Amino acid sequence: MPSYTANFSEEWQLIDYVLGANVAAATETNSGYNSLANYHRVVIIIHPVALNDALDVDIEEGTSTAGAGAQALEAGGHDVTVAAADTTPSVIELQTEELDVDDNYDCLNVEITTANTGGSSNYFVCEIWGMPRFKPAAITTLDSVTG
Repeated sequence: MPSYTANFSEEWQLIDYVLGANVAAATETNSGYNSLANYHRVVIIIHPVALNDALDVDIEEGTSTAGAGAQALEAGGHDVTVAAADTTPSVIELQTEELDVDDNYDCLNVEITTANTGGSSNYFVCEIWGMPRFKPAAITTLDSVTG
C-alpha cells in the first residue's frame, strides 16, 4: 500500500516509453514487449501532444520480451481510442493478474496505430509505469528526481 510520506518515484518505476514524433497516418508504433514479472500493477499513460489522426491503442501480452505467443490482453478489454481532438492524457490501469498467467504470459506491448484520416504528422507520448513487487522502485530509467 502506498505510504503518505513516500515519493512517487519510490513507489512507481518507469518501465518504458514511446516518443511518437511526426508519425504518419496509418502507421503502427510499438513499445516492444516489457517483462512485468516483478510488478504488481501497471499504468499506461498516452499523451496526445498534437494529433491529426486518431490513435488506436491496443494492449498485447506475450510469453517473452521477444513477443512469443503474442495475443490481445483480455480480448482487448484495455484497448482505447484517442481522438484527434483529444488534448488530455488517457490512462489505462491494469493488475498483472489480468495477464494470462496460467499460460505464462508476463510481458506487455503497447501498440499505437494512427488512423488514416488526417494523413499528416502526429505527435504523442506513451509512458508505461509499474508498481514493483520490491521497493524502492529503481530510478535508473529517469534523468533525475527532485523532491
